[in-house]
Order: sequence, then C-alpha cells, then structure tokens
Amino acid sequence: MRRFPTLRALSLLALAGCAMEDSERVQQARSSLVGLSRADLFLCAGFPGKRERIDTVREMMTYELGGGSGSGLNLNLPVVGALNLTGAAGYCRATFELIDARVTRVGFSGDKNLPAAPDALCAPLIRACLEWPRDAAPAPAPAPVPAPAPPPG
Repeated sequence: MRRFPTLRALSLLALAGCAMEDSERVQQARSSLVGLSRADLFLCAGFPGKRERIDTVREMMTYELGGGSGSGLNLNLPVVGALNLTGAAGYCRATFELIDARVTRVGFSGDKNLPAAPDALCAPLIRACLEWPRDAAPAPAPAPVPAPAPPPG
C-alpha cells in the first residue's frame, strides 16, 4: 500500500515539471516570435479573436484561451503551493503587436500563472508558432494559365 503515495507524489512532480516547461516556452516566445510575418502568424495560431489597427503600419492581434469552471482536484502543498489538477481554472490572452505585417512584441495577460510557473497557461496559444519553420522559402507561385487562342476566322 505504500506504493500509491509514492506514485501520487511522482505524478505531481511530473505535472509541475510540465508546467515549468510551458512557462519557459512562453518566456521564449516573447523574443523568438519577433519577426514572424502576419501570414505565418495566421498559419500557426489561426485568426485572432480580436484585431485592432492602431495606425497605417501598426496593428494588434489578440488570441484568447479561456478557462472552464475550475472543477476538479485542488491541492495546497507545502513549498509548491496551490495546485489545480484540472488546468481549466485560468485563462490567457496573448497580444501580438505587428508593424509592417511583422511581429514586433508579444504580451500575455490574464489569470495565466501556475505555482512556480508564470504564464504557463498561455503555452497552448504559442506552441505551434514556436515550432513553426522559420525562414522557409515560400512556395513558388503557380504558373499562369495561358489565354485561350482566338477562334480561327
């Protein structure tokens, strides 16, 4: 019977490790997504929930990941603090500033932190963009279709 508490403790440590990795990815996104084109942002993150043009060259695009009811198992552990095992209680809003159709800044807001893992709940919003191939050559344009020949006559 002593195996189960050990298994539970190992499971909690693994969950905390995943949250810390997600937090690191979000911090990485603040700098590594700078320079991403608008088209690539659409391809990796989809279309934003909100888009606001600030002036002729600057626009803001916001993506949201909402939480649920927060039901599930909540633990208060020494050293680690509160731990929500459902992962659905928080929400994240990722805002991208684009100038001349390129990402210049990325910001995160909302109830997005887990214990010892700031911004961890934002990771699903930017994960695909972090893995997006950078500097890939665009696909060649399709060859133009020749105009039909005039009728003989």
